[in-house]
Amino acid sequence: MKIFTQLLALVILFAAQSAIAKNNYVRAGATGANNGSDWTNAYASLPATLVRGDTYYIADGSYAGRTFSTPVSGTTPIIIKKATLADHGIATGWSDSYGDGQAAFTSGLVFTSSYWTLDGQTGGGAVNSWVQNFGFKITETRDGNAVIKIGQGVTANNITIRHVDLQGKGSVSNLGGSASNDGLAIYGASDVTLSHFRMVGIGRCPFFVSPRNLVVEHGWVQSYFGSAAVHSEVASIWGFAGAVGDVTFRHNLFTDIQSTGGIMWDNSSNNSARLNVYGNVFYKPAGASWGRANGVVGGWTGGGGEQFRNASVYNNSFINVDQESLSTLPNVYSGNVAHNNIFYNSSSPNFAKFGAHNHNHFINSGGNHSEANGTSAASGDPFVNVAGLDFRLKAATAAGLTLAAPFNVDALGKTRGADGTSDRGAFEFGGASLSAPANLQVQ
Repeated sequence: MKIFTQLLALVILFAAQSAIAKNNYVRAGATGANNGSDWTNAYASLPATLVRGDTYYIADGSYAGRTFSTPVSGTTPIIIKKATLADHGIATGWSDSYGDGQAAFTSGLVFTSSYWTLDGQTGGGAVNSWVQNFGFKITETRDGNAVIKIGQGVTANNITIRHVDLQGKGSVSNLGGSASNDGLAIYGASDVTLSHFRMVGIGRCPFFVSPRNLVVEHGWVQSYFGSAAVHSEVASIWGFAGAVGDVTFRHNLFTDIQSTGGIMWDNSSNNSARLNVYGNVFYKPAGASWGRANGVVGGWTGGGGEQFRNASVYNNSFINVDQESLSTLPNVYSGNVAHNNIFYNSSSPNFAKFGAHNHNHFINSGGNHSEANGTSAASGDPFVNVAGLDFRLKAATAAGLTLAAPFNVDALGKTRGADGTSDRGAFEFGGASLSAPANLQVQ
């Protein structure tokens, strides 16, 4: 009887919580009661006070940027969704014209509390040809403001952001230091995921982050800017706001390397932290100009105490990379490995800072580097359509090193080695064809 009573109490509690949580509706230009109860009476903008446990559907239109600061209530999230034809909540007052376009924030978004989900619902990743049909677009053109900022002097953890088009000022920022026109800026926050995104025209670093457990996946870093006065990297990762934790970049496309370099890692604040870089494509398009500095994946020299430890570089494709794919600058390093990568028409990689490397494939990229299972070729394009950003393989490669989950799944969800052989490079051989995105130019 006691157990039954406890179970009944739990059922009542969960039912009460479900009854309290509700859907709310936001539509730019709405002129009804503006109480958010349905699409006829939608809020004209996100209300000043948001409720924990609620979901807010946002229709096509233009909206002001804002700070999300609602105090936490346990682990209860607030969910903000782009309304789509397939998922828009209540039917009352709904028109398909509310969900067939984009909801655009005209300035950056800031998170100063925990447990948020921002979901544009559509667009991004290889399946969507990297760029098409993002539900949310966020534009920030001010020098000292990131497109998305998380934390800084506050606790802001457990934040998921997906299906977003992130646009910076379109030129180099006039500010460096602790704040600039970065894409995603994280100041000490933990458990953050950015998924299915594009970054274009970022004024400094696409990622300026001091995170604990960050996942960046299925995105396209298309362009960003740096200068002698304002240094930038694809990702500046170090403990400026506390000790870093694990950081993962997986299944992304990078078509720009500027200023100091690519994914730059310093885990001197926590030698146990790991950098996982797998299933990505680093592609220099024809005619593009990339900066030459610290390399594509690596770190700093150590002059400021930086360390480069526990970096795993698996199943990436380096294409037309005319600089160090793997940085040789770190002077304090250990535990770094590089397996199953393809280097195509690239500078010969230097594995001096990587204690273990094998099963890599080199095409016009300096031979097999004495790897026991390395393979090489003088020429031959292994990819379906590089210019069209389709980096799938035309044929299977020699067998790569078998890796455990989560490293054994490619960007299209194909399990590596399911046919008996795990391929090298970002994509496992086979899978549905990809259509070229509408906009390929560097912006």
